Amino acid sequence: MDLDGKYQEVLQEIEKGHRALVRFGPHELEFLVRHFEKALEERNEKDLEKVLCLIEHSASLHPPFEPLLLKCLNMNLPENLTIFCLTCARKHVLLSRQQRGLRLQYDFLEALKRLLYSRSPEVVEWTLRTIEECGNQGVYFLKEFDKIKPPPWKWFNQHQRAVREIIAMLERRWGQFEKS
Repeated sequence: MDLDGKYQEVLQEIEKGHRALVRFGPHELEFLVRHFEKALEERNEKDLEKVLCLIEHSASLHPPFEPLLLKCLNMNLPENLTIFCLTCARKHVLLSRQQRGLRLQYDFLEALKRLLYSRSPEVVEWTLRTIEECGNQGVYFLKEFDKIKPPPWKWFNQHQRAVREIIAMLERRWGQFEKS
C-alpha cells in the first residue's frame, strides 16, 4: 500500500466535504499496524500523522490498533498528534470495545487521566470528549474534575470554556455516583 497516496486521497475527499471513509483489506490493515509501530519507535511525526489520519478514516474497527494507540497516548507528542490519537482511540478503542461488550483497560483510563493535566487546554478538551464516550466507566475521572476546572478568568479561551461546560455536563450526568 502506498501510504502517501492513500493519505492524499483521504485529504482530497475531506476537502470535497466527504466523510473520506476507506475500506482497508486485511493486508492493508496489517501494513498500517506495522507502519504505526515503526513511526512510534522512530518518533517520525510526519508518518505518524499520515498513519493516524488513515486509521481515523478506516471504515472498519481494528482492535490491533489499541495497544499502539495506548502507547501513542502515553508519549509526549505535539498537541495536534495527541488530539489525532484521541480521535482514533475513540473509534478503535472505545467503540470497538463497546461493540464487543468489553470494559476499558485500566492502562487506557490512566493514559486519559494523565492527559487531563496537559498544559494544552485543547488536549484537555478532547480528552474530556473522549471520557464522555467512556460510558459509566468515565465515573473514574469524577474526582479529577475539581482539580482541572478552569477559573473564571480563563473562560474567555474557547477551549477552557468548553472544558468547563463538558465538566459541568459530566458532573450532572454522574452526580448520582457522588464523589467519595
